[in-house]
Amino acid sequence: MNWEDLKFYKPLQKEELNDAKKSIENIIAERLTPFGFRKFGKKLIRKSDDLVHIIHLDSRGSWQGASNSLKTEIAIVSIYDTDILLENFEPISGCYIQNLEPKLRNYYQITKEFNDFAEFLSKKIIEIVLPHFDKYLNSKDVLNKGIQIGASKNLKLFCELTKNSNEKVVDETLKTKKDAVLKKLKI
Repeated sequence: MNWEDLKFYKPLQKEELNDAKKSIENIIAERLTPFGFRKFGKKLIRKSDDLVHIIHLDSRGSWQGASNSLKTEIAIVSIYDTDILLENFEPISGCYIQNLEPKLRNYYQITKEFNDFAEFLSKKIIEIVLPHFDKYLNSKDVLNKGIQIGASKNLKLFCELTKNSNEKVVDETLKTKKDAVLKKLKI
């Protein structure tokens, strides 16, 4: 039986959560590897020309302790955006998976059926998120098609800079930023 067809889910004990979260992350990373994604912490990243596609599997706890839920955020970031990719490494102004498919929830509780859940979420990411990412493979796509969902805060600005970079100073600045990102992310 598929995870989404189950009627009841068994809760996990608090001490089981960390292993379940790691298992979910690893299963999803394994399923997305053939599509060019690499695991980087709790994020899956893929370089596409001058853009980076990010899937953030966020299961961080709050001030109350470990969280028993997982939320899935996505973002398309310019390779030159060192503020996001190097300093904060948070996809500012990305979106949740439910923004692409309203039938999906953004938050899911992690239960004993976590392996089945990981397979379900992997399948949904491949069916829904990857086609969205594939619409935006470079800065030209972002500018020509106009991105509505998943754009990071500075994406359009960096795409415009890339398009209009004739000056040597701008070219060198962008190259320095890109080199720093490629080195850190090893992509």
